[in-house]
Amino acid sequence: MKPAQRRWVLPDCVPLPDFPPLLGQVLAVRGFTVASAGEFLRRGVFLDPFGLPDMERAVEVVGKAIAARTRIAVYGDYDVDGVTACALLTRALRAAGADVLPWIPNRMTDGYGLHASALAELGAQGVGCTITVDCGTSSVEAAASRPTSMALVITDHHLPRRADGTAPPLAPADAVINPKRDDSTYGFDGLAGAGVAWKLVQALETAGAVPAGSAFSLMPYAALGTVADVMPLEGENRKLVQEGLPMVAAGAYPGIAALCAVGGISAATLRATDVAYGLAPRINAAGRMEDARRALELCLSEDPDECHALAQQLELQNQERKTALAKALEAAEARVEEMEEAPAIVLGDRSWPMGIVGLVAGRLAERYGCPAFIASLDPHESKGSARSAGDIHLVDVLDQAASTMLRYGGHKLAAGFSLEEKHFPEFTEAILAAVEQRWKGRSRERVFRIDITLPLGEANAHLMEQVAALEPFGQGNAEPLVAFMGCEIVESRCFGAGDAHVRMTVGGAGNFLEAVAFNRPGLAVHLYPGRIVDLCGTLSVNRWRGEERMQLLIRDVQPATGAVHAGGGTGASLGAAQSGNLRQGEPSAAS
Repeated sequence: MKPAQRRWVLPDCVPLPDFPPLLGQVLAVRGFTVASAGEFLRRGVFLDPFGLPDMERAVEVVGKAIAARTRIAVYGDYDVDGVTACALLTRALRAAGADVLPWIPNRMTDGYGLHASALAELGAQGVGCTITVDCGTSSVEAAASRPTSMALVITDHHLPRRADGTAPPLAPADAVINPKRDDSTYGFDGLAGAGVAWKLVQALETAGAVPAGSAFSLMPYAALGTVADVMPLEGENRKLVQEGLPMVAAGAYPGIAALCAVGGISAATLRATDVAYGLAPRINAAGRMEDARRALELCLSEDPDECHALAQQLELQNQERKTALAKALEAAEARVEEMEEAPAIVLGDRSWPMGIVGLVAGRLAERYGCPAFIASLDPHESKGSARSAGDIHLVDVLDQAASTMLRYGGHKLAAGFSLEEKHFPEFTEAILAAVEQRWKGRSRERVFRIDITLPLGEANAHLMEQVAALEPFGQGNAEPLVAFMGCEIVESRCFGAGDAHVRMTVGGAGNFLEAVAFNRPGLAVHLYPGRIVDLCGTLSVNRWRGEERMQLLIRDVQPATGAVHAGGGTGASLGAAQSGNLRQGEPSAAS
């Protein structure tokens, strides 16, 4: 198999009136009207937490446990969403004087979800009330078998569906707070696990069970979980992130500040993209490589020295994660290159750590333009992750391979599965057949949907102000993809460890712009001075030693089409779509 072909789709709509050019164009491309665009750009309101199903009952149960000084366990998950949800709820309950035991399962030994054995262990430690965060909705057997004296409140945002679209029975808990419940009338169902836990804190504060101001002070943790779990940045999520991330600059969050410091991230100007690409991988590294409880300790600690030490440990684990990922990716791509053309990639290996198979699947799905199913093979139980491409629904695909697996679950774009190693060949066959049915002969391709094409002359500070107005960026609100056509490469050089990155200066329309392609070591030889290229990417501000410069983070490079823009505009005159590749043998910035 070869990497997927790349295709640029240029905008063909009219910018919204009464907005600056980039802002009007991007909002129009994304389907906004003048009215809805204004609403989107304004900060909204938080909904009444008691609108969530079972919230009143949950506040009653938890409030009673706090008043009676019953030991409370907060049962989380090992990813960023679960860790931050566990941290914020633990902090709120401890501030109310409760005896709280935070509990995070181990990815390697426990696996995802609520487990009966863990509830039994918590009961043996004197826990009389357990609150789950980011898990538990469909854990029927675990909830039913909990100690008889243990109250159970579930806060979650997952609701798996059967093949016919119906939801399985809810776990028999005292309360199940989940905005995706079929009987929910709540106005927004896109909350992350940390978002749902934060709504519980809001409700507890309203009822007087936790101190006033608890929800406000814990907003940054909900914002981290929301961005890291790739939740849609609209509705309450957008407001959480807009208001929560700037609070980090106040310095009241030593754990987050320490993590920013080791990652070279400015806590004073923390953005959603900093969370997604800087903080989240470091928090996740603990759960991927060892135990997520270290990340939880960081989120709970108030001691700057302890936070610094913990952040350094997470940084080391993140480096280990990067090394393991690079090694696994190199081996996986070598195997893919030897494969015949196929509608999906299905690979397994005993040497691939379970904590990085989802990352491998994501990289392969993006590079090759087809779904990827990657497993860490084990003689006892092999575990894997899948990532989708296009509109292939992963759970529907896994449904057709159900007889080969021990368990599976997830959603359209990401899923997990486990199976006996001896069944991996038949699993592979079933997956390929299921994807083939849905692929219907379509070609593998990576599509770059350009929001706006601009002349380099418009790359200025005013442009960045328009970009900033659209923040925060994430799922459902991607950074604007900007194309600059007919750019002449003025200077090009490699930098970073192993010369893995390329930095260049391009000129055109009387202006110059710095452009960077990260992790593209083979690209520099093709980006020589004097060459004319078309570039697409996202705009950012490079802050270095007190200086600020605009730069383009390159997503793709194409040979110049000859459609050079000399006087601005949206690029609609270039047509609805264009495609092209560098000459044979020349790698793309997207590859």
